[in-house]
Amino acid sequence: MKNYIKYLSILCVSLLFTACLVDDDAASDNNDQGPNLVGFLDSSVNASVAADGSTTDILMTVTFSGPTSSQFTGDFDVTISVDPSSTAIEGTHFMLPSNTLSLSASTNYIANLPLTILTEGILPPLDVNPVLTLVISEISDGSIVPNGRTSSIDITIEYLCFSPVTGRYRAVSAEYYRIGELNFTESDWPDETEIIFLCGTTYRVLEYFGAEAFNDNEWYFDIDPDTGEITYPATTPTGDPQLGNDQPFITCQTNAGDMTNVPCGPGSNIMTIDGDVVTLNMTYGYLTPDDGEGNGGSREFWQVMEKIVD
Repeated sequence: MKNYIKYLSILCVSLLFTACLVDDDAASDNNDQGPNLVGFLDSSVNASVAADGSTTDILMTVTFSGPTSSQFTGDFDVTISVDPSSTAIEGTHFMLPSNTLSLSASTNYIANLPLTILTEGILPPLDVNPVLTLVISEISDGSIVPNGRTSSIDITIEYLCFSPVTGRYRAVSAEYYRIGELNFTESDWPDETEIIFLCGTTYRVLEYFGAEAFNDNEWYFDIDPDTGEITYPATTPTGDPQLGNDQPFITCQTNAGDMTNVPCGPGSNIMTIDGDVVTLNMTYGYLTPDDGEGNGGSREFWQVMEKIVD
């Protein structure tokens, strides 16, 4: 089975995507004068894949910019090399089907380098995630130079354990209460929320803390493999306090007095599997401190999430 992931410059995920610092003397697209530049869309990305024996194709986007790029009309080729510092091993962790890209006006000088992540024989969790560093090593047009900020990209390969819970979810029922008032329902939740299994009993929720308005979040929950009960750890896998919207994470167990508008009884936090249908009933929230203007208090979330089956 083959999976596909495409990295786009939408939110520079966090979590995923971070910029790196460069020498001030290096050519970059911040300069009003100088040569035109070629670089990767991002300087670093995470490639999180379930180690289930399948392969996953990702696309590394290369772009063209510079002071006279809008007047440029020619075609040129870009050669990509694997940096020797890479800890990812070709044939074990990845395959690079091609190392040459062609950029032309017909594609707005944007090209995608395909990269295949391998999982056969990988037993997660690994002690250290392998990192693949790709470098722009040659450009066929001598008037164009590598972008000093993004002439290379670090791809951290995160191997995840397999779980039928892993996948994309939609809210079939949901409510959000702000200081006791209902503000959002399931129509305000995103079309898709991605959940991945980290191994053991822990899952990570990407991007959204419930409703779509609360983006740029990353949070965790555990599922008991015997009972399906969902709980929420006080700390993240790295040992940091778990937060929601940068505020203290609360649950029915830790802050029962602050979770009075959402279900907190038996079955309120449970995972069920019925054939291909995976359902997550979840109640959680965060606590905003009193700012003296009446904005402090609990933010309570209840959601019934159903896995999207392609």
